[in-house]
Amino acid sequence: MLLFAGDMLLLGHWGAAADFRAGMLELIRSAPVERIWAGGLLGPVAGALLVAGFWQVCQGVKVPAGWAARAMFGLFLLFAVGLAAIHSVWAVFELLIRSCVDGAAGGAPAACQAQADAVQAYMRVSLLALAVPGAIASVILAVQVLRGRTHLPRWTVVANPLLLVAVLLPAFAAAPAPIGAVLLGGSASILLLLFFAVAQGSTWGRVQ
Repeated sequence: MLLFAGDMLLLGHWGAAADFRAGMLELIRSAPVERIWAGGLLGPVAGALLVAGFWQVCQGVKVPAGWAARAMFGLFLLFAVGLAAIHSVWAVFELLIRSCVDGAAGGAPAACQAQADAVQAYMRVSLLALAVPGAIASVILAVQVLRGRTHLPRWTVVANPLLLVAVLLPAFAAAPAPIGAVLLGGSASILLLLFFAVAQGSTWGRVQ
């Protein structure tokens, strides 16, 4: 939920997913600077809670497959730390865009836009790199769940993070107004929330 709150502080606005970029730019222009600060600062806190959640999931792997638990936790740790870092960097990106927009009327140099483009390219590469450990860990988890080597029932594989991304992210990207922009902007945190809710709910009272 903290990650979703951070997403909404940085990106949250009403509208269609197809118009997300335009809405985000308008939000950056008009939002109080303190809102952007808060969105970035929530990232590390949410990242720490994500690490705790992934640790709990990995602890549910049964002893014969202990290697899988260690591998999953290491990969999920990279994913969670990277996601927290991206939140902080995204706030810097928004502040840079805001300064470019505010300075445009006074003849802001083209270098300002070039810097913003460079930061955006860095963010894009970072997100793609971040997806690799998350995807590998999700595949390992799915295999262990299907083989009955975790405390999670086999049916919970439907809430595997990688499967949720494949199924729900395209739906979020096509969602209409007014909720589409919210779903797309908070997609990562919503999918993780679904994953942890299913993982926790399916083992409630069953694991000692």
